[in-house]
Order: sequence, then C-alpha cells, then structure tokens
Amino acid sequence: MMLKIKYCLFCCFLSCCIFAQNKNEVQGQLLVQLFKGADIHSVINEINQNNALQISLNETISERLNIWTIQFDSQVYFAEKVYIIFLHNINVANVQYIGYTEQRTVPNDALFFQQWNMFNDGTTGGIEGSDIDAEAAWDIATGGVTITGDTIVVALIGEGAEFDHEDLTYWKNYDEIPLNLIDDDNNGYVDDYYGWNSTDANGIIPDHRFHGAHVGGIVGAKGNNGIGVTGVNWDVKIMPVYNISTEAEAVASYAYAFTMRELYDATNGEKGAFIVATNSSFGIDFGSPIDHPIWCAMFDSLGTLGILSVGATANFSANIDVVLDLPTACSSDYLITATNTDKADNLLNAGYGPTTIDLGAPGTLVYSTLLENGYGFQSGTSMSAPHVAGTVALLFSAACEKFMNDYKSNPAEMSLLLKDYILNGVDLVEDLNGITVSNGRLNIFNALNNLIETGYCADDAIINVVSNSALIIYPNPINTQIHLNGYENLNGNLSVSIFNETGQEIFNQQYSGNVEIASGISIPKFPDGIYFLKLMENQSQQIFSASFIIQN
Repeated sequence: MMLKIKYCLFCCFLSCCIFAQNKNEVQGQLLVQLFKGADIHSVINEINQNNALQISLNETISERLNIWTIQFDSQVYFAEKVYIIFLHNINVANVQYIGYTEQRTVPNDALFFQQWNMFNDGTTGGIEGSDIDAEAAWDIATGGVTITGDTIVVALIGEGAEFDHEDLTYWKNYDEIPLNLIDDDNNGYVDDYYGWNSTDANGIIPDHRFHGAHVGGIVGAKGNNGIGVTGVNWDVKIMPVYNISTEAEAVASYAYAFTMRELYDATNGEKGAFIVATNSSFGIDFGSPIDHPIWCAMFDSLGTLGILSVGATANFSANIDVVLDLPTACSSDYLITATNTDKADNLLNAGYGPTTIDLGAPGTLVYSTLLENGYGFQSGTSMSAPHVAGTVALLFSAACEKFMNDYKSNPAEMSLLLKDYILNGVDLVEDLNGITVSNGRLNIFNALNNLIETGYCADDAIINVVSNSALIIYPNPINTQIHLNGYENLNGNLSVSIFNETGQEIFNQQYSGNVEIASGISIPKFPDGIYFLKLMENQSQQIFSASFIIQN
C-alpha cells in the first residue's frame, strides 16, 4: 500500500512530455540550469535561431552553479513549448517553472502555539519538525466541504460530547425533530438529532464528556477564529456515537455510522451524513480478532461505503503482532491503526507491530479542547488516532472533482487510495522503523501532496492543461475493454500506452487513426489496481492522459 515512490516515477515520466504552467507560477519566465561549461548566451541564441523565438536572459541566479532565469512573451509563446525546447537542449541540465512563495498558513487561534503536534519549532521542547506539518498542509486545504458539495463528517465512536464548547462544531440530523419520540427520517433510529447513544439505544448523547471534548478538538476544533486551538480540520462536522461498556454497543455504534452514510448515498445527500472516517479511541487490551470476528468485520462493511476507520492501539509498550489488541489487530484493509509519539518523535509507552500498527501520530501532552470552554493537555494513543481520522477528512476537502466522482462510483477502492497516501506520506522516524507498517509518523502535508501533486488529482490537472477537452475512460472501473471519449478530433497515427503504478509501460499499441479505436481498445487482463493511459497523436505530439481502475 506504499505508493509514493511509484507515483513519483510515473509523474516524472509524464513531466518530460506534458508539464504545464499554472496561474501560481511566474508567467513568461523559466528557471534554467546548464551543464558545467555551457554558456547561457550561446544556448539562448541557438534556441532562438532554431525555433524562431525571441527569448532573452532575465537574471543571473548563480553563475557558479550555472543557474539563470530566462524570459519570453507569454502572450506570444506557449510556456509549455518553451519549456520543452529548453528541456530537450543538450546543454540544459534542468529547467522548471518559477513558483511563487508565500508564508505558511498559521491560524490566529490564541493558543495555537501550545500545539506542538501541529507546529513544532522546538521552543516548547522536543525536536523541531517533530510534528504533522499542519501549517504547510493548511496552504492546500483546511477542511469543511468537498468540491462536489458534501459536508464532511467524522464519526467519533464511543465518545460523548461537549456541545456548548465555543471551539467545536457538531453534526446535527436536521431531518429529525429532537425528543418527539418519532423516527422522522425513517432511518430506524428515533430522535437521533445529535447522533446516537448505543448504550441506552436512544438519541440522548452524554454531554460534558472530558475525553470526547479533547478527541473532538484534535479532529476539528474551529480554526482561525481567534480563540482557543485548531484541529487538523478548521471546519468539519463531528458526529458523536456513544458507547461505554460492551462490544455489542461498539458494534451498534459502527452500525449507526454505516446506516447514516448508506442513507446519504441512497438519497443523494438529502438524508443521512457524508461520513468519511470513524475514530475509535478505545479498545480491548490483548483482544484477539479470532474471538471478535463481528467487530473486525464492521471495518470491512464501512469500507464498502468508502469510510476509513481509525483505531488507537494499546497504551503500553508491546508488540501487538504478538500480544494482540482490539481493534488494532483486526486485519481489515479499511482500518488505519495509530500509536503514540512525543514531541521528539519517540514512541512513548504504546503498542507497536510491523504488521498491525500502521503509523505513529502525536499523542503525548497534546493540547486540545476540554470542558466548559477550556483547553488543556492529555496523553495517550487516544490522542494519536484522531490526528489520523482528521487527516482523512482533510484529504476529502482537498480532493479534485475527478477523484470525488470516481470515489462516488467506486468508494471502496478510492478510499484505500487515500489510506495509501497517508501511509506513504509519513516522516520516517527511527523509533518507528521496522516496528510499524509505514516506519514513520503522520505528516498531513505529505499526504495531501500525494493526492494533489503526484497522485490522482495531479493527473486531472494534466488533462485540463494539455488537452482543452478531457480524455474520459469508460466504464471505470474496467476489465479488459477500454472505451474513450475526447480523442475524436485527432487525426493521423495514434499511439496508446498504459502504465502501471510504478510508471512501467505495460501496453503499447499503434493505430492508423481514430476510427480504429472507436469500437474500444482491448487490453490483456492486468491485476486489479490504478493504471494510467496516454494517448498521443504522433505527428503533432499532442498528448491526452487519464487514469483508470481495473477491477476483475
């Protein structure tokens, strides 16, 4: 499930052909590095003469390292064309667009700098950078609503609430009238206006709960509102689903989350809730999945709807592969298991396991919301897990429309892709190396980049820039027959290539024209997974690209 290197390889390949300038980069300029001994003036003159261009030297960046900026009229010449010409020149070592820099997004919450877990510069102790890189991630997304208009919800399983807290936003079921003893929305739960109480089988959520307040604040304390702290998401809806004593109640809580998300999908968002993650900061020490198959199976059931579940592991130092634990020894692909790291990236008094525990996340002296509009520290894996659940929600707020559309048609497969982005984006940590699946600690900026820069949404950006009309693959997922829309205006010889996740070309076929591919492209039976198709018109070198899923 580790895809970072794979996607980088693929995207590096594509960048040679179809890298494109965007609005967040300096227009009409490129940053160029030449090989040692090459002369920038000679290179510019050669390129101008051979390509009928008017490019000039703009600025010397480093004469010692042979780095320069060149400029051109972006209203006359396509930036992509100039980029490719420089890239292919034998004297050019590297060329890139020039991105604008800006200060990292730091919220104005009064107590934010108590939150070493979000931003650790070493001033509160520990090691600088031993954090989840939140201030960089918030440049990309801060949570709230998907690009397709879905209000993002995280279900806190087992937790009560602190409904009156100034810094927390709770989900409400507006299709239900509270306390009228009627199931107004016909979801099978009476008076579930604030969530569900699985212990008492009613909609009365225990309020003024110390643990629930702190966990909720990590997931989604309101950000940039000038007070208190901020969560991983500045704006997300928290759904409390309460259970306190038995495993049966815990299963009932997961079942409630399942029902509400299934209802949301069935009614196209008219009812239910767009739950993308559940968080469980509770469990059974030494519990064996063999003895608790129904609990473990709930994660698979939720996964079919596209819900990723997060579990906190044991609060003692032990190999969970050996001693076992619930839920973190459950083998579901849709479960992400978290252990506790401190402000120096040490594993602190918490479970580990090279096959059972996925990653670390801050859990020691984490500052978050408490009762009566209060704030304070708590420690334990209970604090680690909601960092991860909040990250799942943050990824949904950043996902492009293409991802969301594919997610809604194939939620199980696409949710696993987000899990890959999270695990593949960790900061490698010595204390977790070899004793966790990912060998590292959560980094939400890297997780977002894995989605936006090198993953599913990067491919979407390539299509929009290069082709003016997107190449669409259908049906998606496919089996062995691919149909295409968006290629019809191409003429001449066409080349179709398919690449796997590692960037390896696994299929190439030449066609004499678009008529030959109108009836579809037959491909060998490849394993299930994410693939990438490149369609090129050979004479003009115009390229179309799209990703797709194979599901046999």
